[in-house]
Amino acid sequence: MAGYDDRWFATQDQILEAQEELIAEEAQDMVDNFWSQIKARKSQNQSEGRIGCRVVHRKGGKIQIIWYEKRWSGPSGAKKLFSVAIARGKRNKYPRQKFSRFTSWEQELAVMFEEDFAHLRAASGAISQQRQSMKKMMIAFRSLGYTDGTHFLDVEEEEEMDDG
Repeated sequence: MAGYDDRWFATQDQILEAQEELIAEEAQDMVDNFWSQIKARKSQNQSEGRIGCRVVHRKGGKIQIIWYEKRWSGPSGAKKLFSVAIARGKRNKYPRQKFSRFTSWEQELAVMFEEDFAHLRAASGAISQQRQSMKKMMIAFRSLGYTDGTHFLDVEEEEEMDDG
């Protein structure tokens, strides 16, 4: 019978960390792609629009991909650019109507990227849930006395040791 082994938790943690890195890289690549399309419009003397997005790395490895509206504020000649986050709601995907105040090309671009962003948010959330479940499992095992690669001997193992 296999026993408790803390190395399993360490291995699982490494796997989850690698997946988090993959998700973060993919998210950043997609955000960079979004901005390259905005820059392409600007280079063609077209409007760069008022919508933007960014990746935020949270504690524990979870990422957030946030849409925001760019707003200028202040007196003429001294205006400063501010970003105002667009509320997502309770799901992983921003509803289409959250983009309704933007121009049609901005809406199309946001909806196109949002499809994939929602999948990345879901994957990041699933990893976070796995970490939480793993922590609960470790706490439960430790409450039973399992620690640092040791385990309680069952009756058969005790008998084998007594006979040996």
